[in-house]
Amino acid sequence: MVLRTVLEALTAVMLLSSLALFGRRVRAIAGVMKKARPIVRTDRVGERLASVVEHVLLHRRMFRITFSGILHFFIFSGFVVLLIDIVETIGEVFIPGFTVGPVLATIVDVWDVVVLVGIAMAVYNRVVIKPERFAGSDEKDAFLILGLITAIVSGIIVHDSFYPFLAREVFHVPDPVARAHFLGWGLSRLWIALGWTSPVAAGAGYTLGYLLDIGVVFGFLAYLPYSKHFHIFSAVPNIFVRNLRPLGELVPKVPEESIAVRSFQDFHWKDILDLYTCTECGRCQAVCPAHAAGQPLSPKMVILKLRDALNERIAAGGWQEAPAAPALAGGVVSPEELWACTTCGACQEACPVFIEHVPKIVGLRSALLEDGEVDAGAQKALVAFDRQGNSFGQPARKRPQWAKGLDFPIKDARKEPVDWLWFVGDFAAYDPRVQDLTRLVAQLLHLAGVDFGILYEGEVNSGNDALRIGEYGLFENLAAKNLQALEKAQYNRIFTTDPHSLNALKNEYRKLGFESKVMHYTEAFGELVAQGRLTLAPLRLRATYHDPCYLGRWNRITEAPRALIRRTGVDLIEMPRHGTQSFCCGAGGGRIWMEEAGMEERPANQRIKEALALPDVAYFVVACPKDVSMFSASVTAMGLEERLKVVDVAELLGVATGLLQVREVQLATS
Repeated sequence: MVLRTVLEALTAVMLLSSLALFGRRVRAIAGVMKKARPIVRTDRVGERLASVVEHVLLHRRMFRITFSGILHFFIFSGFVVLLIDIVETIGEVFIPGFTVGPVLATIVDVWDVVVLVGIAMAVYNRVVIKPERFAGSDEKDAFLILGLITAIVSGIIVHDSFYPFLAREVFHVPDPVARAHFLGWGLSRLWIALGWTSPVAAGAGYTLGYLLDIGVVFGFLAYLPYSKHFHIFSAVPNIFVRNLRPLGELVPKVPEESIAVRSFQDFHWKDILDLYTCTECGRCQAVCPAHAAGQPLSPKMVILKLRDALNERIAAGGWQEAPAAPALAGGVVSPEELWACTTCGACQEACPVFIEHVPKIVGLRSALLEDGEVDAGAQKALVAFDRQGNSFGQPARKRPQWAKGLDFPIKDARKEPVDWLWFVGDFAAYDPRVQDLTRLVAQLLHLAGVDFGILYEGEVNSGNDALRIGEYGLFENLAAKNLQALEKAQYNRIFTTDPHSLNALKNEYRKLGFESKVMHYTEAFGELVAQGRLTLAPLRLRATYHDPCYLGRWNRITEAPRALIRRTGVDLIEMPRHGTQSFCCGAGGGRIWMEEAGMEERPANQRIKEALALPDVAYFVVACPKDVSMFSASVTAMGLEERLKVVDVAELLGVATGLLQVREVQLATS
């Protein structure tokens, strides 16, 4: 019985020690979260619980990368199922003869095998496949964790193989589940052959297995908060408190002061939890257009750098002030990293534990901006926004000049009622490359008999990009001007051809009191076609479609453009990255005005190459004025004008309705 007493005492010491170390670390992290900015993330409990089921138990996002999803599910499910082993193993030490029953015992051994297969797959993934997304991750920690899990599973098999002898010779009780633990039972045949069944041998073997299993479990518990695998505990709550507000809403409420992030206290408590939930899987890095373009940004490394900086400050005992510590914006995370971001949201869409990278980057950008550290091109655009209300630096009176040449007048919605109000946007109004499309949209509306109008010079830039550059005050000023014009207007419905404007009106203006439902023009024209107000002749051509980030990913409008394109008779071929997982053109977040120094290959060029790889696709369809500009420039720069034509959805409608001749958009109908 001495062995039993020793194991009981050892278990108590290991448990208390691991809980003390675990609790100390968790209290420190919780202390930071308590000091951070408040944010409501405990509402809509039913939806949150459903998210946990979907993304924790069912691994929905994890399975987007099949091999990684399978291996993670094997290991994750092992953590859940092997809790049975912990109960049984500790129970049989304190209560000789304790068992969980043959069914659960068999399940434990089945999952021993499942976990070992998962570990083998994980090692193969890291040693042989070596995904580029692991670059920058702590590989030593990853292999240490895999080693600890292997030790736990091995320990289970070892102590189960010796327990029948120990139970009979030392505890003098039967082991009714000896055969149910089939792995241990099989190994016990070896011990019998070697003659290792005496009380001393059984006790030594069992103790070794017990320490490999329960001892490593307690050590694992103490180590987890200091490693990347703390996500074992933090992932579930982080998924539970994920953002359920509109995805395109960067700022959930009007800030009391600034959105700038200068210290960890300036983050929301969810931001702090994010830092300790990162699994270092690099899925965000793998889909980041800036990273793919060879720029210094990796969303993963932004999170890890912030986490490591916070750990250093916690260790120093002065994270709140830390006067000697480097600034978060420009120090911990470099300006080059922060300004490289297109705010496309691909990182957040890919993250299996719902880390929110973009708000952190924008908050850090805002701090740089307040200190005057801003890209020269972005600064020029911000000044133009402030002075002229548009990024082109053009007078407000020129905003409606795109309508010259139309053979019908366009109403001023501020002066007379209209059914549909069109929020045109800067690029559609001012960019010479896009103005023909803007006129075409007006002609299509006129053809459909829509009573529509615009805000004329009362419209200014929506502020979507200004906000994502980090200038909330300027965003507020622009929004206030638009809201003033919108209050004067009389309309039933509002739509826009610009996804960036759509996002601001639909999501960011809500907190400022704007309540009208906003549509993208592909949604609006889809209704017109369905109602028979536009008659389309089939084009019979093959094309691919690019989802704008602020339409597809941030606002989940993916089917309306596709349905409309198919209505024109187009055979739509999808690129590998499409829908909510589409690649970015590189224009968002103010990047369209910034310098491209150090860029190896523009995101727009990469996207064009992706389209070129599709069989017999000669048309690249877009639904965003900035996409027209970005992709047309890429096709020209790459000398591909004869191989691939960039066309807007409105151009397809123009040809299908007879408003445009084929030669005007070079569509090769058959």
